Amino acid sequence: MMNISSVRLDFSKPVGDPFVEIGRLGLVEFCGKDSFDDFEEFRKHIETIFKIYTFKTSGRIGQIFSSNSKFTHNSTGKDLNERLRQALSFYDELIQESFDGYCISCGKKDDLCNVSKTVFPLTSGNSNTNFTSFFSNKFLMCKECMSSLFFTPVNMQKVAGRMAFMISSNQEINKFWSEETVLEFNSNVVKNIDSLVDSKINIFENFIYKVIEELQEEELFGDMTFYLLSNVDKGSEIELIHIYENQIRFINKVAPKFFKDELPTKQKDEWNYLIFKYSAKDSSGKYRTRKESIDGKNKTIKFNNEILEDKNYKATIRYFNPLISSFIQGKSILNFFKKEKVSWLLTTIYLKEIQNMREERLQVLKKVADGLQLLNSGDDKDFIKRVVFPIEQTKSQSELRTKLRELMRKVLAKDNTKTLFTADEMVLQILPNGESWQETKDILLIALYEKLSFDEEIEQELAKLTQGEEYE
Repeated sequence: MMNISSVRLDFSKPVGDPFVEIGRLGLVEFCGKDSFDDFEEFRKHIETIFKIYTFKTSGRIGQIFSSNSKFTHNSTGKDLNERLRQALSFYDELIQESFDGYCISCGKKDDLCNVSKTVFPLTSGNSNTNFTSFFSNKFLMCKECMSSLFFTPVNMQKVAGRMAFMISSNQEINKFWSEETVLEFNSNVVKNIDSLVDSKINIFENFIYKVIEELQEEELFGDMTFYLLSNVDKGSEIELIHIYENQIRFINKVAPKFFKDELPTKQKDEWNYLIFKYSAKDSSGKYRTRKESIDGKNKTIKFNNEILEDKNYKATIRYFNPLISSFIQGKSILNFFKKEKVSWLLTTIYLKEIQNMREERLQVLKKVADGLQLLNSGDDKDFIKRVVFPIEQTKSQSELRTKLRELMRKVLAKDNTKTLFTADEMVLQILPNGESWQETKDILLIALYEKLSFDEEIEQELAKLTQGEEYE
């Protein structure tokens, strides 16, 4: 055992282990500094957070600590003061240990403590623990990483009955997350309510979208990974979703302000209009509902009551939204764009920012769509049936290629000076190798739709053609 007064702790350096890192960031924000030459100063912070875990969240302590931890073990019964004493005593023992080896989280050499996974918050009694899959029951860890893990709950948020956090390549984003989360954690402590920060969002993708909205309003951009983990003693599953910087920049360009005080319109705020529309109703056209626990009872909340009647537009994010889900998961959303007949402007921003589509290819596809208008004699309904529907009905790349060549012959028959596309454009720009032919079809149709009017009959026919349509 080493002399506890000689312990010096430095939390200024990032750690590769995401669970240690989110704890380190929370620790730095909670304590207000990142290094301690005087251990007694740091121990006061440890005592503060241990008291919070023991007393402030005693009703929810099972959400963050294993049943075998010093904070929850039934050997102390209901004597919370004894639980706190044991936890602090155990921490003091760990901090004085000095084993040789390498820290399992950061790689630091020697002066390590030998700890059990059940000691820390948000770990499982299973062999596959939450924060590192290959952890055995005992492992060596440096004092900084060990201490950081005790602060992980401070810097996480409850989502869908589980705990969520994010780590970004941009340290400014990490700082923003930590500042906001720890501030709310401390506020909960002062209010004497459950200290764990509750996002009040039960859908992981919606939670991520809300964070993106906040980041882009702060002009903060960077790649990030979101983690959603099961609570202790309920398994060790972790759900991961990676968000790329271009997704945040896209939202910044098309929706710099999330609608909060009024409903969006397609003309005024096209992207948020789509978000609202897909939050509001399910595939059957009925307003959505969600379940929420209020005063310990599960209640059904109706969309039209909460959002429309109470004008609580921000709560839209609590309802399942297939557009948000696809966008966050990195799936193509062009089928949503086509279905809603969005503008070519929004489509091009998406294709450039998210799909990284070349400007040259975009121009060729737009040229083809505009060229097809030569076959429109002024009767949109007739044009849709003769030109648009046949494109929509193509079921393979070869069918689409054949149909476009057929339409080009019809264009040339009307005006032999108008070439819809060249052979090189077909091979290199319209249907290049490796690109999704379905997305190409949708891009052409989006460009066509923008210049057409649809009556109820045509809308119904189109709905039948596209029913159940998904990308491969």
